[in-house]
Amino acid sequence: MKGLLGIRTGATLALLMCACADDPASLDVPASRVDDLAPATAIWETVSSLNAYRPELLDPSDGGGSAQLVLLPGEDAVIQVSSPRTWTIDFTVGPKGIQIGGVIHLMPEPFWGWTQPQTLNPQRLGFTTASTKAEGVQLDSSAGGGLFLATVEGRALLPGEMVRFVYGEGSGALSDRHSEAAARLWIAVDGNGDGIRKVLKDSPRIRVIAGPAAMLVAIAPTIMRPGEKGILHLSVLDALANRGVPEEGWLRVAEPDGFLKVQSEVKLESAQGGVIQVPFQALQAGTARVQVRFVSNEITLTCTSNPILVSDTLEQVLWADLHGHSGYSDGTGSPTDWFKYAREVAGLDVAALTDHDHWGVRFLDESPDLWSEINASVAAAHEPGKFVALSAYEWTSWIHGHRHVLHFADEGPLLSSHDPRYETPRQLWAGLSGLPALTFAHHSSGAPIPTNWTFAADPILEPLTEVASVHGSSEAADGAPTVRGSRAGRFVRDQLDAGMQLGFVGSGDGHDGHPGLTHLSPLSGARPRAADGPQAGSGGLAAIFSNQRTRLAVLEAMRARRTYATSGPRIHVVATLNGQVPGESVEPHSNPAFTVTVTGTAEIKRIVLVRDGQVTDLNREPTGEPFFSGSFELPLGSWTAGSYAYLRIEQADGAWAWTSPWFAPAQAR
Repeated sequence: MKGLLGIRTGATLALLMCACADDPASLDVPASRVDDLAPATAIWETVSSLNAYRPELLDPSDGGGSAQLVLLPGEDAVIQVSSPRTWTIDFTVGPKGIQIGGVIHLMPEPFWGWTQPQTLNPQRLGFTTASTKAEGVQLDSSAGGGLFLATVEGRALLPGEMVRFVYGEGSGALSDRHSEAAARLWIAVDGNGDGIRKVLKDSPRIRVIAGPAAMLVAIAPTIMRPGEKGILHLSVLDALANRGVPEEGWLRVAEPDGFLKVQSEVKLESAQGGVIQVPFQALQAGTARVQVRFVSNEITLTCTSNPILVSDTLEQVLWADLHGHSGYSDGTGSPTDWFKYAREVAGLDVAALTDHDHWGVRFLDESPDLWSEINASVAAAHEPGKFVALSAYEWTSWIHGHRHVLHFADEGPLLSSHDPRYETPRQLWAGLSGLPALTFAHHSSGAPIPTNWTFAADPILEPLTEVASVHGSSEAADGAPTVRGSRAGRFVRDQLDAGMQLGFVGSGDGHDGHPGLTHLSPLSGARPRAADGPQAGSGGLAAIFSNQRTRLAVLEAMRARRTYATSGPRIHVVATLNGQVPGESVEPHSNPAFTVTVTGTAEIKRIVLVRDGQVTDLNREPTGEPFFSGSFELPLGSWTAGSYAYLRIEQADGAWAWTSPWFAPAQAR
């Protein structure tokens, strides 16, 4: 990342590594800088750090050399998640050498679970050493902020000389808690000691494999027609929803009487890594849930699928995760594996990998090879009619807040927030004008940085906003658990009150390589959401009403705000206001009426109506069932020019859903 490439102090690098996981710093900003271009919520320290690096300051010796793991006979570079091990790395000095005062840096992947290197206690995890046989060279070791630093003293290191790092000497160091094929122990070199370093592209790689089988997941299409064939996605995962569990056993599927036809028993081979797709057929109209049991010699697991609504009339719902990260920024795993999980495990219809433009270990805006690899993975995953993969990234502004940029063509431009031409939302939208693209703000109410809503959302390019993710909810202070550090005036409802017309989506913002299933683990995103285990309300998904799985159809549906949001589970919601679906304009009316039908994944606890900032509880008593249906007159007075309304659903298990709002024609009230 440019943090590794150019940030001058370990403390600042620590800030960069942790900014997505910590609340924003409360910084005093001069009054003269508090305006639309320099909001008080900007994180100026991070901005300054990112601006400190300039490529022309790199010394020819920066980033020179090579590194490789040292393995004993019979050893391999494979380890199970969250397991201790000692790793030895030999670094060979590059052709320009390393001067006195130059520094070699070792950094395990800063996201998500590797033990941070330390030099104080050989008995503790992460104890790290550096040594060399180069006569006359001393290495001054230190550690902090996830980095181990070996500073050259005595004399310069010459080309070809070697330094040996031992990471986890003695007690070992824990591996990442998320599985991935090529985790990195990053090496960076500051050859002349000026504080500017460059990462080695060939830093050693380690394969991190899943832990023991701990959960069973069954996912099916939400809407099917009588007689239609579909796919039941069955996955045996470890405790943090990692795929790749080499479990062998039998999957036993309980066929819902008369509604579905599905194979009752399926053999799962260890080579399948716990993941299998089982064909089935819908037979007649109704609602069904598939009960599944996995039995092996070691374990028995059970689960229930999402509800399957078999109907001739219901519009198709496409499930999408439009926000996630791989190891190409600050997440885990490769883009290829990310899309495989989205399609094969989570059973998504639409997915957008949104690695950061200017954040992570290597920056996309400075690494055309990474951006090309991401787009190659998008092209390989995309299959019109079956699965929609989008070219996308996260516009990562530490002044104005973060936004997704979604391209609905084979590939679109990467307009970086660090580029002076695109450093404000208005400039970004100007650069995207005329393209098949969308943007939307996320974690907009708080950490890691609130959205600068002074720039009102572009009506063409930003018709939607994210109300739920692993960070929590940005809808309002009175609803679901909010984003940490949420600030009054930054919630989505505040913007609706100000006259913006925004539809709703949820997205995972997972950093664990588990798109579509971030709600299964409290460790899936930037931070644990709770200490007491998984929560149904700790992720995000977008529901898109479209009968076609194509980029154009998805774009049209999203521009029309034909969407709703959930906190992760596949809650089905159908609602109308005077016959109009959410997202649509509804003319002023003295007594408007709406209908709502909810098919939940757990007991429906509460449904509320939010109209012009006022909240009304529609079902004052919990239903006791995962189903609710009703028709109501709008209880808060007439529907006037400029009004908006939406529904919020809460389940007993902590899951949430939000319809997109209805809007009266935008006029002054």
